Amino acid sequence: MSGFDRSCRGPSRRALLQVGMLGAFGLGLDDLFRLQVQAGSTGGKVFDGKAKRCILVWLAGGPSHIDTFDPKPDASVDVRGEFKSIDTSVANLKISEILPKLAAVMDKVTLIRAVTSPEADHDRAAHHLLTGYRPNPALVYPSFGSVVSKIRESSRSALPTYVAVPDAPLFSSSGYLTPSYDPFSVNNDPNAPSFRVRDLTPPDRLTLDRLRRRRAMVKSLDRFAKEVGETPLTTSRDQFTDRAYDLMTSSAAQEAFQIDKEPTDVRDKYGRTALGQSLLLARRLVESGVNFVTVNDRGMGQLGWDTHAQNFPTLKDRLAPSLDQGVAALLQDLDERGLLKDTLVVLMGEFGRTPKINAAAGRDHHGRANCCLMAGAGTPQGQVLGRSDAKGDSPADRPTTPADLAATIYTKLGLDPSYQFETPDGRPIRLVDGGKPIAELL
Repeated sequence: MSGFDRSCRGPSRRALLQVGMLGAFGLGLDDLFRLQVQAGSTGGKVFDGKAKRCILVWLAGGPSHIDTFDPKPDASVDVRGEFKSIDTSVANLKISEILPKLAAVMDKVTLIRAVTSPEADHDRAAHHLLTGYRPNPALVYPSFGSVVSKIRESSRSALPTYVAVPDAPLFSSSGYLTPSYDPFSVNNDPNAPSFRVRDLTPPDRLTLDRLRRRRAMVKSLDRFAKEVGETPLTTSRDQFTDRAYDLMTSSAAQEAFQIDKEPTDVRDKYGRTALGQSLLLARRLVESGVNFVTVNDRGMGQLGWDTHAQNFPTLKDRLAPSLDQGVAALLQDLDERGLLKDTLVVLMGEFGRTPKINAAAGRDHHGRANCCLMAGAGTPQGQVLGRSDAKGDSPADRPTTPADLAATIYTKLGLDPSYQFETPDGRPIRLVDGGKPIAELL
């Protein structure tokens, strides 16, 4: 069947919606807003968390914990690798020499050194770290940003609640919720001279005046469509079309994404790289009211931190410099603007990497040991939690699970980890299963 009702009643409501909005604007965002209205919101238990917003920096592919934040200078050479450890701004804390700028701002963060998961496959591990749940073949769980988007949707402005820059990593989706809570993905490199956000700028040759005329046409179609019959979806028609229209015509939304408005020295401070400018755009977005931004650092490919071969030159020359400069600049910038006090910053990847260096001068997947950085929103500064063993193989003290991290992130954001959503078949599911918030971070 097509979108048209073959009875004598004429065009179906679905067809009118497609003609009215998708045909007029050509916007994927209309689908997004429609799904949000159709899904509804059960809300969520909200209490006084410190974080009004969150920036998650995701290192796709899984960075080597030993070669970044958990060096093992006393281990044998086939474990400690090529990099030396250096002092940081925190007494007795050393990290890898390839991160000198981050070493200078470690007094702004808590470093968690004993993150551990049984998962060591990219898909499964990403799902575990980004949702707090181990993968279930029958159910995909929602990511942190999707949960925040659903619970906070009633306070939504013209800007999306959840944004991914420059694109969305694996399992950063809405899972068993509806696709309406997927991230709004920028899908472009903010460092590119031709940077343009999809669905935000009117298509070529479509001026705002023409857009307004098309909007008037949509209103006319809406008035005609009321004769077709009312449903919860049709009564919400104006709400989601107005959101899509407002996003394109809102000066605040346009301003938030216009990274070229930043002074040259600020852009240089973050680094003229995809990651550096993505982090700067993340700061602009949370400053403008976006609740959750995921910055996906995938290096030169889909999983740039997946260093099975040539681990050391890849980290030193390609991956570490932009991470070091960009994240250090982000923390300093948020602090100077007074945003760090209520912005949670999280830095992590899906797993660590094997202590033993392989025959290709690389390190392989290793879920048992990993690191995570947290900063802002009341997170203690200059703190180290947990410890891995002498080879960086397993936790030796204070193991932290992905569920613990999830419970901590939700609690910092003012969301109760025990709150329950319902799956499409009506089954209640807690936001986090079994994890406990890390007391020292609250």
